[in-house]
Amino acid sequence: MEGLLLAEAVRPLYARLPLAGGAWRFPDERTAVLPLPGLDAPGDALWIFSRPPTPRLALGKAPEDGTPARTSFQEQLAARAVGPLEAVRQAGLDRVLELDFGAGTGFVPRPAVTLVVELTGRNANLALLNGARTILGVERVVLADRNRYRELKPGIAYRPPPPYAKLDPRRASAAELEAALQGGRLDQVRRVLDGIGPELGGALIAGCGLAPETRLEGEALARVVAAIPDLVRAPSAWLVRAGGAPGLDARRRADRREREARVLTTAYRHRLEVARKRLQDLERAAEREAEAGRLREEADLLMAYGHQVPVGAAQVRLPGFDGAERELALDPRQDAFGNARKRYDRARRLERRAERAHEGRPAAEAAWRQARQAVEAVDTLPDEELHRRAADLAEATRRRRRPSGPGIRFAGPHDFEVVVGRNARENDAVTFRLARSRDLWLHVQGFSGAHVVVRSGGAEVPFDTVLFAARLAAGFSPARHSGNVAVDYTLRKNVWKVKGQPAGAVSFSHQKTVYVTPARDETAAAAGEDRGEDA
Repeated sequence: MEGLLLAEAVRPLYARLPLAGGAWRFPDERTAVLPLPGLDAPGDALWIFSRPPTPRLALGKAPEDGTPARTSFQEQLAARAVGPLEAVRQAGLDRVLELDFGAGTGFVPRPAVTLVVELTGRNANLALLNGARTILGVERVVLADRNRYRELKPGIAYRPPPPYAKLDPRRASAAELEAALQGGRLDQVRRVLDGIGPELGGALIAGCGLAPETRLEGEALARVVAAIPDLVRAPSAWLVRAGGAPGLDARRRADRREREARVLTTAYRHRLEVARKRLQDLERAAEREAEAGRLREEADLLMAYGHQVPVGAAQVRLPGFDGAERELALDPRQDAFGNARKRYDRARRLERRAERAHEGRPAAEAAWRQARQAVEAVDTLPDEELHRRAADLAEATRRRRRPSGPGIRFAGPHDFEVVVGRNARENDAVTFRLARSRDLWLHVQGFSGAHVVVRSGGAEVPFDTVLFAARLAAGFSPARHSGNVAVDYTLRKNVWKVKGQPAGAVSFSHQKTVYVTPARDETAAAAGEDRGEDA
């Protein structure tokens, strides 16, 4: 994001600071949204798009749903940047913004932190700093072997990108602008003026109505110098007039299209690779038809001259039907006729495979052409068709996610899969092999019983799904005949096994408790009633 656009995007924040923020939301792994209820126009949330090569920052409406963290850095951001937004800093017109968050109050106080937003094209990144400007976490780790100027990793002092030595157009007078631009080309203005990159440089060219290679002298120079203050005041308006779309809605649509196109392209390329390998397999099977003919000829020779083959021989030389001698390798454990039968059997298998290969080749070639066309067509699909195909692919993927493995599987509310262990060994497998760190883990309180896991895929688990799984945990325990059973639940990352503990025995922390009616099937689990929740 270019410096002038970044300065314009955050301009409404300065007059309203400090601002109390809401809970962070994360629509995807490279988008962070901070609701700012005290902010009016142009929206009530700060959107940070850090995905290269076109990172952006904008103010807009907060998403309606509370989307949880999807990466470890996002988890850290949500946990640490919880105080009010107290300051926003942009050094000159650099593409780097610093957001200072005050200390968080609550049951566990959080110290003040700074979020550094580097919107530097393909090197875009986010870094979370403490008061001493030591890096606490970084969205994308950068080591010395990739960037010799600076590293970005937890535990070291933060070093900003090198600044540009350019003229700031916001503070330059007309005379200073004339002196800096005199004699240069119009398409090279962005090399002289800070905060102007390819987008705004193109908008300036279009707005002035001059050719990109125009030399800035005389009337052309005067026209450009007169236009620059207006460009500085409203850079996004210049982009819109030039055909750009810097708005938040347009950016969100573009990001959605980019994500869905990437997912579809990956899936279609996989299909293309599968189809290519299928064609190769069919070609190899067809080519081995000649080997089947050779095996039959050798079998015929063994049948014709079997009486000449010594018992237990590993190879033999026999006269061929064309008069030339043939040397045949034999299985010494079988006689000549047994070796002939093996060759006949092998030949029949190869012939059947070759026949199936010839029959299946047209369909395989059609599948390969279809996959190739699908890959090539992704970039040209209309948005509606792209969204439909992405949704169909997601639904097909979801339906395939019924993996075999330990435990009894139930389809919970909101399509979360719930897995129930049936014995001590299976409990260990469900908890430590199947479950992931952000899956929900449940166990009846005060009794031995099933380990129950809600496979969340990192998403937030709704409370009715928690109750559904808790009823199953109570139902698959010795407390299943009770009317009101306490069930503890926590994230799987809070569950561990102490060395020497027997199978099924675990320790856990940070749990909450619900009181439920036991159930042993989906219908009863969905229809049960709970009494409440204890933290």
